[in-house]
Amino acid sequence: MAGEESSPDSATKNIDELEGQWRLYEAYNELHGLAQEFDTPFDAPAVLVVGHQTDGKSALVEALMGFQFNHVGGGTKTRRPITLHMKYNPECDTPLCHLLSDSDPSVSHEKSLQDIQAYIEAENMRLEKETCQFSAKEIIIRIEYKYCPNLTIIDTPGLVAPAPSRKNRALQAQARAVESLVRAKMQHRELIILCLEDCNDWSNATTRRVVMQIDPELSRTVVVATKLDTKIPQFARASDVEVFLSPPASTLDGFMLGDSPFFTSVPSGRVGFGPESVFRSNDEFKQVRFLTSQSPYGICLSFSMRKLR
Repeated sequence: MAGEESSPDSATKNIDELEGQWRLYEAYNELHGLAQEFDTPFDAPAVLVVGHQTDGKSALVEALMGFQFNHVGGGTKTRRPITLHMKYNPECDTPLCHLLSDSDPSVSHEKSLQDIQAYIEAENMRLEKETCQFSAKEIIIRIEYKYCPNLTIIDTPGLVAPAPSRKNRALQAQARAVESLVRAKMQHRELIILCLEDCNDWSNATTRRVVMQIDPELSRTVVVATKLDTKIPQFARASDVEVFLSPPASTLDGFMLGDSPFFTSVPSGRVGFGPESVFRSNDEFKQVRFLTSQSPYGICLSFSMRKLR
C-alpha cells in the first residue's frame, strides 16, 4: 500500500479526479446561477442528515454551510428537524438568514445568526419539558451566503442508543421517539439520506442499521465517516489503513458501505469572543472548516448526481 501511495500515476489520478469533481460542481453551481438570473426554478438536492448523538451531524452541516448557527456537542441539541434551504449568493459577504413562520410557511422574517440560535435553543428547552420531548415539525431557515453550496439540508435529531437496563426506561422511550421521527422522514423517497457514523469500526453499523431498514441497498444513501482525525492515531501499520479503507465482507457483518464512503474531519472549536471560543469569526472558521480525503464539493456533487439520476 505504501508503494501505491507514493506512485506518481496514482497521485496524478487522484488530482485529476478532484479537478474533475471541482469542474463538474462549478458547472452545477453555474446552472443554479443562471436559474436565479432568469427566474427559472431549479430544484437543489434535498439531503436528510441521519446519525446518532455525538456523531457530528450539526458540525458537518455547519462545515458545509461555512458558518456556525447551532449548538453542538454531547447530548440532545436538536429536538426538531431543521431544514436549511441554502443558496449560493456571491454578493452575500455575511450569511443572510430568514426564519419561516411556524404558523404560516409563506411568511418569513429576516433574522441574525444569534436570533436563530436563540430560537432553536428556546424550542429545545420548550420540548424538553413536554412528554414526548421531540417534534416532527421542521424549523425552516432560508440562507444566502457566498460560501454556501446550493443544497437543501434537513438536520434531524440525533438517534439515541441507551443501555438496556430498567433504570434507563425514560431514555429508551426517548430513543424510540427519535427513531420513529427519523424513520418517518426517511420514508420520503425524494430525499437523499446522508448517513453519518463515528469513525470507529465498520462492523459497528449503528446508523446504517436504521437506514437500511428504509433503504436496504443504500441506493439513495451517502455514507460519511466522521471524526477521521480521532481514528488516524489508532493505525499501527499500513495494513490497518488498508483494512479500514477496504474492509472485507466478513468485517462488515452483513452491512454495506454504499459507493465510496466519505471520510471527514471538521474544526471542533466554536466561533465567539469568550475564553472558550477558538475562532473569532465565521471567516476564520471557514478557512479551516473542512479537511477530507475527498473534496467537500465532491460530497455536494455526490448529492447532486444522485438527485439527477
